[in-house]
Amino acid sequence: CLRTATKLAAQTGAITGTIRYTGEVPPSQRALLTDGQVILHNDIVVDAKTKGLRDVAVMLDFAEKVPADEKAKPVLIDQRDMLFMPRVISVQEGQAVRFENNDLYNHGVSATSILADNTFNVITPAGRPYEHKFKAQKNPIPIGCALHTWMRAYVIVAAHPYHAVTGADGKFRIERVPAGKHALLLVHPDTNHRETVSIEVQAGKSAEIAVDWKKLK
Repeated sequence: CLRTATKLAAQTGAITGTIRYTGEVPPSQRALLTDGQVILHNDIVVDAKTKGLRDVAVMLDFAEKVPADEKAKPVLIDQRDMLFMPRVISVQEGQAVRFENNDLYNHGVSATSILADNTFNVITPAGRPYEHKFKAQKNPIPIGCALHTWMRAYVIVAAHPYHAVTGADGKFRIERVPAGKHALLLVHPDTNHRETVSIEVQAGKSAEIAVDWKKLK
């Protein structure tokens, strides 16, 4: 009911933040396709002006399992221009991830994990999407394409909805976080660089963090 929703909202706040990388960005890698095209990729994507670091997964270390929204739409990973887009997503257990192929080529989607429920290898022809519901796990799940070895993405699966991934500006926002003291896990999947940040969320307010990384593993 409305009264219950209002009460819950009053007991929650938001977490916002910026993650920057101030170290040296390595040169982009070149992938040569069979038709002569060249694809440039860098595991470390930094905004030239703000130094904001893209594709950092931010997840609350939250012990309680929260039921997923059954009406939530699938989170999309597209195979386009011979790449997975976006490269990193976060999703709650129970919410589907939809892999689409909007290229003119056949692709595959493979997921590697110690959990059988998070392991598969399928072919995704153009225009034929594949959906999968992952189980929550601590580490990012690597996604690949058996037909094009340079293609890679990562899926971060939590047992709760308190997670996000930094955008091109290095910023993120997590809504409706329970008030209280929390540990916030930061992971850059491509380099496996990690950090845990303590934060306190006050009801009806927005807690903010700013993290600078000078070196990535």
